[in-house]
Amino acid sequence: MKTIAFAVLAALPFSVLGQQNAQRMPFPDNGIYRSASDFAARTLTDGFDTGQPGYRLKNEVFEPVVKVDEPNHQEFKLSMANLWGERKLGVDYRIVDGQLYRIEHADRVIIYSLPANTITGAGWNTYYFSRELNSPIYLITAHHLSDVYYDQPAKLAAFDGIDWQNDHPSVRARQLVEAFYKPGVTSQVAD
Repeated sequence: MKTIAFAVLAALPFSVLGQQNAQRMPFPDNGIYRSASDFAARTLTDGFDTGQPGYRLKNEVFEPVVKVDEPNHQEFKLSMANLWGERKLGVDYRIVDGQLYRIEHADRVIIYSLPANTITGAGWNTYYFSRELNSPIYLITAHHLSDVYYDQPAKLAAFDGIDWQNDHPSVRARQLVEAFYKPGVTSQVAD
């Protein structure tokens, strides 16, 4: 009897966690972020899941707009200049000057990437960073990091551990993220 009671008590936290997870609202695979605060709060406009009949989010090739198709509604276009970003197939992007930057990391530092040349298949992804969600985006270089974080000596010291001789951009992006998690480096995005 004691064994059964112990087993029930041991399983209780897991059943509570399961109920809490079941009550959470699932986050849609696709949608639009109108602002950085929407992204931070994970609030999508016109959100929908992949495969949901009649819904589609498409970037127009010849004009900087996002086209949204919904069932029982007329198709509408939103100017990229008025949007902060979008979510497509479960991946978040920030829109800057009509360009979609894939958000790779958004905690203590925001890391973005642009794909390599997909036509020729040559090269590597290019990695960028920003100090805050609404800050300008910069290529990850020692010069840009020192310019952006000039007022934070602990972070500047942590950046010394980045291997600038390594030619692979993803290595530098990973090392930049690691630099923000070293002891003595503050945990806030913008200090």
